[in-house]
Amino acid sequence: MGDWRTDPTFAMCRALVDGADLASFAGGPFDVRAVVETIRPGTFEGAALDDLPWGNFPHGEKAREAVRLLHAGDEPARNLMGVLIGMCADDSRAAAALAVPFLIRTATDPHHRHHADALRGSIEQ
Repeated sequence: MGDWRTDPTFAMCRALVDGADLASFAGGPFDVRAVVETIRPGTFEGAALDDLPWGNFPHGEKAREAVRLLHAGDEPARNLMGVLIGMCADDSRAAAALAVPFLIRTATDPHHRHHADALRGSIEQ
């Protein structure tokens, strides 16, 4: 965890308090739609997962870790999907939305041990 004074999310919030138009952030690293657009088909490996600005969204790091563990297949899938679905219930939908492309990749792999849980989670999100 870095210093809050240099945190990009804090800088964005400060700009909004100082009168910046929220629309000025559209298409950038705080717009989950734009971030999801950068995820290319066929990418899942750690670099793609780690290159996204998860920290720009509430509970984003928690969502990234849940996706990583689900893909690894070592943790109980129900617990990990519970984390992501709980984010939707707690209004942390941006981080959960960022997880969906990775859930879809896991869900469509018929050989992945958690593909059914990922599919269920992709639909529920």
